[in-house]
Amino acid sequence: MNLNHQMKNHFLMLVISLGLLVQGCSTPDSPNQNSTTQAQSVVESTSEIVTEELKVPSIDQDVSLYVRHLSAKNKEKFTNNEVVLFLEPFSVPTAQAFDVPGYSWMEEYAKQGYDTWAMDFRGFGHSTRPVEMDQPPVKNAPVVRATEAVKDLEAVVQHIKKTRQVDKISIVGWSWGGVVAGMYATEHSDDIEKLVLYGVMHGFSLPLMATPFEAKGKPGEINPQLPAYQVVQFDKAMHHWHMMLDKRDLVSGEAMNAVSKVFVNSDPNSSKQPEQSIRRPMGPLVDLYYIWTDKPIFDAAKITTPVLIIRGDLDFFADKSLFHKLTHASAKQEVVIKDATHWVLYEKNRDQLLRETDEFLKKEVNP
Repeated sequence: MNLNHQMKNHFLMLVISLGLLVQGCSTPDSPNQNSTTQAQSVVESTSEIVTEELKVPSIDQDVSLYVRHLSAKNKEKFTNNEVVLFLEPFSVPTAQAFDVPGYSWMEEYAKQGYDTWAMDFRGFGHSTRPVEMDQPPVKNAPVVRATEAVKDLEAVVQHIKKTRQVDKISIVGWSWGGVVAGMYATEHSDDIEKLVLYGVMHGFSLPLMATPFEAKGKPGEINPQLPAYQVVQFDKAMHHWHMMLDKRDLVSGEAMNAVSKVFVNSDPNSSKQPEQSIRRPMGPLVDLYYIWTDKPIFDAAKITTPVLIIRGDLDFFADKSLFHKLTHASAKQEVVIKDATHWVLYEKNRDQLLRETDEFLKKEVNP
């Protein structure tokens, strides 16, 4: 069955589920639980790995960012290419997307000597939620765009550089996290050692995803009545993963269950929502609407750092044209993983994702 036929078969289900996401929203029962910029770090350790959870203030006042940090227990000095910051996707909107028990990218790299970090943008996971996310969703316009996430990223990058006493760090951005990483890289190349864009989008036509967000009767225009945020349960959020899998045996039930637990735990209010749903800001979907209608939100030609583009061959979210748009990158490489989707991190061919990224991060690049 070809991809276009698969898309048509699933289109009706997609529209129905998106309709539920936009309109079937509820308001959290309790006030914002993490709006303060003051928080103590929490440190845990095993025989090999030290795990730290901390809060870092963003550039904007009263925005506190959750940061997760894993490193080898007995290693304190790191070089630029050993410090890696992971940026979360919209589908699993939490820093812990990279530290799912049994499928942790951060843990595996920490054991190899990397200093690994992951962060929640504002509105995601355990970072500050905009006040609009404590009100009925239809009361406000979509919150948290990539331009705001870039401010959060800048604050965390500066914190890591100062803490680890390095000049640059490497950044791995997954999906919408890769959009933020790419936008950041256009203006902050001096902060970046290497840039890895995993399953990332830039600007191409994907009507399957764009159409449900269009204004009624106005093709090519975004719906001006989109809500501030959506409330979504795991099964609906993973609808596109199942589409890409198309019954292929690429992911275990154990992996899917582990991801679902991390997904639910990404929102402190999930236990108060129907079927343990979580809140996600709608702003990223506004960014993605423009991307899916071939209107990029940043200029890829302005990226000058070394870049790895890596994606699964079954990932129809990934922009296959992005590699050729990187006309000023000091070095660039593209890797396509066979039999892999947008969520290859949790799938049977995940080892290639980790291995190829490791090799790229360690590779010497001539200036």
